[in-house]
Amino acid sequence: MITTLIADDEKHARERLRELLDRFGIFDIVAEAVDGNEALSLMLTRGPRVAFLDITMPGISVFTAIPSLQNPPLIIFQTAYSEHAANAFEIDAVDYLLKPIRYERLEKAVSKILSKLGKGTQPPISPDSSSKPVEQVTIKVGGKTRIIAAKDIVRISFIEDFCYLYTENEKMISDKYLSYYEEKLHGGRFYRTSRTDIINLDCIAVINKEFQGMYTIELKNGMQVDLSRRRAQLLRKIIDF
Repeated sequence: MITTLIADDEKHARERLRELLDRFGIFDIVAEAVDGNEALSLMLTRGPRVAFLDITMPGISVFTAIPSLQNPPLIIFQTAYSEHAANAFEIDAVDYLLKPIRYERLEKAVSKILSKLGKGTQPPISPDSSSKPVEQVTIKVGGKTRIIAAKDIVRISFIEDFCYLYTENEKMISDKYLSYYEEKLHGGRFYRTSRTDIINLDCIAVINKEFQGMYTIELKNGMQVDLSRRRAQLLRKIIDF
């Protein structure tokens, strides 16, 4: 197992990354930190082989902390901002991940980690990365876990750090990222129309052509989603319109 530190001041981001790393089955998350000072202390005392660090945490700057370490771990930076990339690679970071982190993008970072550690270039295949889509998803509501049949989901939207799942008659909130549902439903009758929306292709009522190659999709529950020209070209490979 690869001993690993996760450092991020956002609890949701730490939980999301832990969930993704658990799928690989090779990371032993030995510590978590909520600011730069705690991250530096844990790197000194716990000696993780890999550290996933948020760049904009409070406390000491990670760009100051890392060079001060005699034997630093392999560093993967994670942030919602791209302007720090140059500084990240100046201190020999393994990779630089933009939030929200996608599983497919994390796989590439894990390959780099394994290569650095001399363990080959391919991460193990996660059971969740199978092309077979799930038939149901779960959502925690008021301390209870609801089971939603995938075929009943009309649309999934990501708005301000939360996903909203829509059925014909209901709207439910989830703390998962859109990429989580995209991975779960991959290979099924679901299509990502934009950075913020996934729709059930069996729930399309009308596809309206707009200007400059853009489209609007009307769903059976009355909702509308936009479809770009590029996404429309890809969708034509699946359905004829």
